[in-house]
Amino acid sequence: MMNQIVSNQSLLFMTCIQIGMIMGVLFDFIRIFRKIIKHPNFLVQLEDFIYWVICALIGFYMLYINNYADIRPFVFIGILLGAILYFVSLSILFMKIATVIINYIKNIIQELIKFIRIPIRAIIKMLKVPLKYVSKKLSTANYYKKRKFRGLKREWYHTKADIRTELKLRRAKK
Repeated sequence: MMNQIVSNQSLLFMTCIQIGMIMGVLFDFIRIFRKIIKHPNFLVQLEDFIYWVICALIGFYMLYINNYADIRPFVFIGILLGAILYFVSLSILFMKIATVIINYIKNIIQELIKFIRIPIRAIIKMLKVPLKYVSKKLSTANYYKKRKFRGLKREWYHTKADIRTELKLRRAKK
């Protein structure tokens, strides 16, 4: 009977180590997501809160299945030990591989963007010549319109001045 209790407790301790490792893997996925997409501080805090809620639910579920949710000090020690073992061993390798993959994908995307920009730049250069010609013609036409308008305005002003002068002369003769 005593052997079975010790065996169950040992199995529970190993399960807690696994829970700690699972928590470490989940946190590494969050770190990868943060490397891909930069986050403002409040989103980082929200992600951390969600992470801890999920970890608590996973831990409680595993304890409920294996030990009827009987929480003992060695449970926390096992979870902590599992997380530490993961972060000093597998996490380093996992994050190095993930960083290489992320950088490789980023480089591919940057090269695709450069490749797409080449024809766009060529089209823009081809359009610049006709656009400059049209722009120059429009500005020349606008210049002549303004000049003609100024001439008409000047004529109108002189005509108005002539009419005033005639009116003053008529009043002076009376």
